Amino acid sequence: MRKPIAASLTLLAVSAVANCTEPANGSDAEPAQSSAQYLQASSSVTQCPGTAPEVVAMDITDAASGVSMAANQLTVSEAGAYLIVAAPQVGREGGGPYGCFDLWLRVNGTDVDNSNVQLCQDEDSMAKDVIISQGIVPLEAGDVVEVMMSASNPEANICIEAIRPEGEPLVPSIIFSMIRY
Repeated sequence: MRKPIAASLTLLAVSAVANCTEPANGSDAEPAQSSAQYLQASSSVTQCPGTAPEVVAMDITDAASGVSMAANQLTVSEAGAYLIVAAPQVGREGGGPYGCFDLWLRVNGTDVDNSNVQLCQDEDSMAKDVIISQGIVPLEAGDVVEVMMSASNPEANICIEAIRPEGEPLVPSIIFSMIRY
């Protein structure tokens, strides 16, 4: 008999948490405790890039511990492997010609390999979509992370959009999360 996938994933997650909190080698010693290192930020503004790379502006810190945000730069206080997820709401408020939007990560001024994601829209398309750049990035204390964006054709008006539905929470133009493992 096969277990449902959700039940199997729950058991796997519980097992992983238990393994992280049990002392090594079956000893009675307390497990090593590490301070939490994470940040979730978002943006309340619509941003339309040009062809040159631009830093994505984030004006809201939703939660943070050990990672600081200033001038759209995210600085880590402790070394480790960080899971980073950048999720922009891509679309356009009006029609336009064909064009593509790119978003990627940069650490200490250097683009992170294999972190770029792209969404292209046909002429006059009004489609909206969330594209995800995610990865595990080894960082050292003091490293600075930035989220970058560009557009192949600025006249296409493909942007990351902040949307304010009446009676509902803000749809941020980006939700950015990072956590150290």
